[in-house]
Amino acid sequence: MNMKTILLSLLIFSPLALQAQDNPFSNPGIGTPLIRSSVLSAEEAFALTTFIEAPATVVLLWEIEAGYYLYQKSLSVTDRNEALIVLGELPAAATINDEYFGESKVYFERLLHRLPLDAFSRQDNTLSFTLHYQGCAQDRFCYPMQMNTVELTLPD
Repeated sequence: MNMKTILLSLLIFSPLALQAQDNPFSNPGIGTPLIRSSVLSAEEAFALTTFIEAPATVVLLWEIEAGYYLYQKSLSVTDRNEALIVLGELPAAATINDEYFGESKVYFERLLHRLPLDAFSRQDNTLSFTLHYQGCAQDRFCYPMQMNTVELTLPD
């Protein structure tokens, strides 16, 4: 990431005060106008759902907002001991020429991946693992690597 991109990211994520008092984005009650942007949080841009599907499958599902994408190469799963869990063959991805990482395979709209339950270590009746992933707002900026710890209760 070059310096221009880093500075742009800081501007996008930092609330900046404006001088104009009649700004439509002002924060009423405080009196300090703020710039509001249409930037989504990573959780909103890449809505993640995980669950156990019968008979013995863990489902990872990302619903990806329009104008955003996830990098295939950034996807990984680690268990509670930080050991890498093999993802196996991932679904087909689109190839783009990304300004940050060059030619990249990415997912738009949705990513659904299933893993066998026996790939995960269990403690009592619970699976615990961490998902690692990174994505971008198309033609705007990239999010830092996301790490989402998941705990799933095994069915009886």
